[in-house]
Amino acid sequence: MLKNNSDSSNKKQSFIDLHLHTTASDGTFSPYQVVRVALELKLKAIAITDHDTVGGIKEALEEAENEPIEVIPGIEFSTEINSSSIHVVGLFLDFQNKELLELTHEIQNAREIRAKKIIEKVNSLKAGPEITFQEVLELSDGLIGRPHIGEIMLRNGYAKTMNEVFEKFLKRGGPCYVSRFKLTPKEAIEFLKKIGAIPILAHPGYISTEIDLDSFIAEQKRYGLMGLEVYYPSHTKEQVKLYKELAKKHDLLESGGTDCHGKLNEGPFIGKLNIPYSLLIKIKERLIKK
Repeated sequence: MLKNNSDSSNKKQSFIDLHLHTTASDGTFSPYQVVRVALELKLKAIAITDHDTVGGIKEALEEAENEPIEVIPGIEFSTEINSSSIHVVGLFLDFQNKELLELTHEIQNAREIRAKKIIEKVNSLKAGPEITFQEVLELSDGLIGRPHIGEIMLRNGYAKTMNEVFEKFLKRGGPCYVSRFKLTPKEAIEFLKKIGAIPILAHPGYISTEIDLDSFIAEQKRYGLMGLEVYYPSHTKEQVKLYKELAKKHDLLESGGTDCHGKLNEGPFIGKLNIPYSLLIKIKERLIKK
């Protein structure tokens, strides 16, 4: 099937990946495929953390039933504060919670409205064949995001690579960019805490340098933040050391994941980081104490 990018001599039985995406949001692997790949890599546990949706969790749980792997229901909320994008992962959530489903439905509606506005802007440029909302919707197979629109644009010759599509058209400030409804970090954290999940600050290395991370974490801790994504593909050794120190200082759990969105060679792949299972044990212990 698929080979892992990491050293094949490493045995995966004791490793985990707590940040994965599926076709329910903007991934290219179905929930079924994510589980099968994780099994082939002998991961002991994975978390399905699609953007603003829990639509892929049921299929992943069903596929993992009677298999030697644990699937943790999760989500990744895209939040914003002072024009800075900040993501919050929630682990061990009740994916059938009524309030959660209502919130994700609201976000999905907002995404569709945004997508239609982006498509209007794309077509107004007349830089290539017109694209339709229907073809983007069919491609997404879940929540619509800019990558789905970008893929159609790529097919239609607007640019030669996805990076070029984003740089020329879809990035923040670009001619086709449209802002969308977003929670604040505080709102996401308080909501996740309310429904019994564990809120984790995702990939702190992506947070704007204009934000003092130490002070920001201290503030979010007051709202219920419980973890920090220390281990992430783009984090340097120096950053990992810093985030471990910040987690310890603020009594936060350490978490980590590849943020894999699918196909090999198109970003970090499932299981690449060799995150130890002992980290998940500590998260579970904190969950019990809540």
